[in-house]
Amino acid sequence: MTKTSKLNIFIPLILLMILMTTNAKAKMLKPHLYKTQLKNGMTIIVREVPEGKAATVQLWVKAGSIYEDDNERGITHLIEHMIFKGTRTRGPGEVAAAIEEKGGQINAYTSYEYTVYHATLPARYWQTGLDVLSDAVQNSVFDPKELEREKKVVLEEVSMRNDRPQIKLFQDLMEHAFKVHPYRLPVIGTVKSVSSFDRDDILKYMAKHYHPNNFTLVVVGNVHYQDVVRRTAELFNGMTADNTPAGKLPVEPPQKTFRLFSLREDVNLPQLAMAMPAPAFKDADAPVMDVIAGILGQDDSSRLYNELRNKKGLVYQISASAFTPKYPGLLEIMATLDENNIKAALQAALVELFKLKYVPVDNDELERVKYNEESDFVFNMEQVEGEAQVLGAFEAQSGEPDEDDYLAQVRAVTREDIIRVARKYFNGHSLTAGYLIPKGSKFELKRADLEGIIKAAEKEARASIPTSLIPSYLGNIHRFKLSNGITLLVREDDQNPTVSIRAVFPGGSRAETASTNGAFAFISDLLPRGTAKLSSRQMALKLADMAGEIKGFNGKNTFGLKGDFLARFFDKGLILMRDVLITPAFDPEEAAKIKPERLAVLQQQEDSLTSLTFNEFNKALFQSHPYSLNMEGSKQAIEKFTAPELREIYEEHALPRHLVLAVAGKVKAKDVYEEVKRLFGGWHNGTGDDLDEDVLPRPPEGAKIVNITRDKEQVHIIIGFLGASLKSADRYALDILDTVLSGQSGRLFMQLRDKQSLAYSLSSFELLGLDTGSFGVYIGTSPDKKDEAVKAVWQELTRIRDQPISSEELEKARNILIGRYELGLQTHASQAMDMALDETYDLGQDYGNKYIHALSLITPEQVMAAARKYIQPDHYVLVTVGPRETVSE
Repeated sequence: MTKTSKLNIFIPLILLMILMTTNAKAKMLKPHLYKTQLKNGMTIIVREVPEGKAATVQLWVKAGSIYEDDNERGITHLIEHMIFKGTRTRGPGEVAAAIEEKGGQINAYTSYEYTVYHATLPARYWQTGLDVLSDAVQNSVFDPKELEREKKVVLEEVSMRNDRPQIKLFQDLMEHAFKVHPYRLPVIGTVKSVSSFDRDDILKYMAKHYHPNNFTLVVVGNVHYQDVVRRTAELFNGMTADNTPAGKLPVEPPQKTFRLFSLREDVNLPQLAMAMPAPAFKDADAPVMDVIAGILGQDDSSRLYNELRNKKGLVYQISASAFTPKYPGLLEIMATLDENNIKAALQAALVELFKLKYVPVDNDELERVKYNEESDFVFNMEQVEGEAQVLGAFEAQSGEPDEDDYLAQVRAVTREDIIRVARKYFNGHSLTAGYLIPKGSKFELKRADLEGIIKAAEKEARASIPTSLIPSYLGNIHRFKLSNGITLLVREDDQNPTVSIRAVFPGGSRAETASTNGAFAFISDLLPRGTAKLSSRQMALKLADMAGEIKGFNGKNTFGLKGDFLARFFDKGLILMRDVLITPAFDPEEAAKIKPERLAVLQQQEDSLTSLTFNEFNKALFQSHPYSLNMEGSKQAIEKFTAPELREIYEEHALPRHLVLAVAGKVKAKDVYEEVKRLFGGWHNGTGDDLDEDVLPRPPEGAKIVNITRDKEQVHIIIGFLGASLKSADRYALDILDTVLSGQSGRLFMQLRDKQSLAYSLSSFELLGLDTGSFGVYIGTSPDKKDEAVKAVWQELTRIRDQPISSEELEKARNILIGRYELGLQTHASQAMDMALDETYDLGQDYGNKYIHALSLITPEQVMAAARKYIQPDHYVLVTVGPRETVSE
């Protein structure tokens, strides 16, 4: 055995003995970076810097101003001052002297979320730094006389901050931007609160917060992490963890309207402050917001500086920064300027903010900002204290000290991310703005003025959009209008080399009658089965050669064609889509093959008691309205259809002026437009009328009971009502109501299945039609539990009519709905369909923003009002499908 191999075995044995002694769990995050937790809960992070000459020791304590009670405002900061004022073995001044005599520096600071005690000194004296900080934190005596002296120092600091206009303006900005979260309160406290503290107050606070499970020790320098772990365990072994659950901080509610404030002080130069909401540190949007702050105003090359100072001369200085702490924070903008420029500067700054929602950032600008964001970290790492501060901050905010993941997220930020995050956070109703002007100034900015400024800025930002680029939720969507009436929507997205095309016409069930019921389902199957030049087989082979797909689709309100291709086959795929739409074959032989398949679908519906129950419910509820029709059709109509008849129905509804063609994927909008114009520009056939207005169904007179007998073991039940339409203002509250009731964690499942075992399948449901809709509850249960299950459902429906849902239920439902909406738009296929339907239904391409905002405004009282409006115990439909003895009479 060689000497080297012996050494390689001996070192791990030593390490094992140390870890056994300290009861620590060690983890190497990357070479020379270690994270360890002692048995008492204390976290240790060590970054070894071999050959380095310096070391820093930092003790991060989870004791910041946001954790203070109302009677403790500023005590965290006061303790930070007092911690170096003497221990049981070191008198006043001796704590700092012990570090300084080794050529080092010692200091501390307090923030919203933590207090940091730090010492930097030559690496060979790192243990002295650890010993001194350990002594100060564990053994400070908090001498009453020293305390009174230090309180005067802090009170002077309070006075000094009050004399600094920019600090006062910033604090007022925080107080107005946050209404309930303690971020609104000054870290330093107030004259009244600081003056009131005595030694007992400090000891009580220390007893609550200064526990090893609230400590993170960060050591960076020419040290060995085993030595740090061993010495730390020795110094802190007398401390035990406190497992008392931390109190919950208040959650800041969504801001529903803009906020405005002003200050008049003894100053010469006015200042302006603005803030918009920003994500929390751990939120995936945080790196994007940091990049946005860089784009807007982190140096002299930024947009705000260039536009407001260099080009327009509205400000002397302006900057932007992202405050993304542990909980949701702010994007902050501060400027110095003349008071006669305040209104113009406000509008110009908002224009730059709002532009980010609509106009993609230039790639060169984006890369430049990302490089600068990364360089800030890299240069900060040159000094041991800078690297320790980064490690400590990341650990305190996210539980992981390594900054590599964050930097990778910054590098991954795209133009689409910028638009998405800007739309999520930068809205006029979310603005907090304030200004500081000299006493005696006659300037005044009123709420009406600011409202006009916001509207004007939004309008100007939208006007900066390239001619074809439109405001949208998904971002980077271009709209074009062909001379024949076709609306073309193109979303550029090069994240994946795919492209999806959706061609949507008004139609579907809503355009059918009893005699044509099922026509659009039939057409959706027949349409892609060949063109005037290609047989069904030839069509299938061409698609297979491209690994592509073209299929028809139909719904209650629309029908059309969908195509999905690899991006390199887009041109060929578009030609096939064109041929199918303009010159479809409607081959009688293919129609003859499809007809029995369509009839088989109806037979499958009859076999599925769930489908049968919903079909009977729609028939009973919607009466003569087309929504009463089975979307798959009727046997009588399908059997009579011929290929020429289906072609006639298709040509009556497939009109260029009704077509919305949506394309999403790795394409260029201008190129797509030119190709669509070339391929589709000559299509002019048909002058069919728009769909007629339908007679809206009336609520049932009393209870409308439908009993269907089937010789099955289970019974299927629907209790339902007329609901809201897609554009109804009620639909958002009804969405929340439906979500509260449905799902495995919803009220119905929890009460009827989990607690009472009354059903094996149940959920509420909601249909949002163009002019009417439905809402109800579906139950699948055993016959002997039917009556009890129905009774229990009515009890839950009555409860939600009579009592507001809880704020927790509201927030959960809102998150589910928004999450479901966002997750449903991940693919190019789903994006293209969403674009096409939003356009067809005249919702607008920015509907996603409106939807999310509308949900954020819903209150429990609105949900209860919607329940009372739509859950009508005297006007409902009850459908029961099951064995004869279970049907309701």
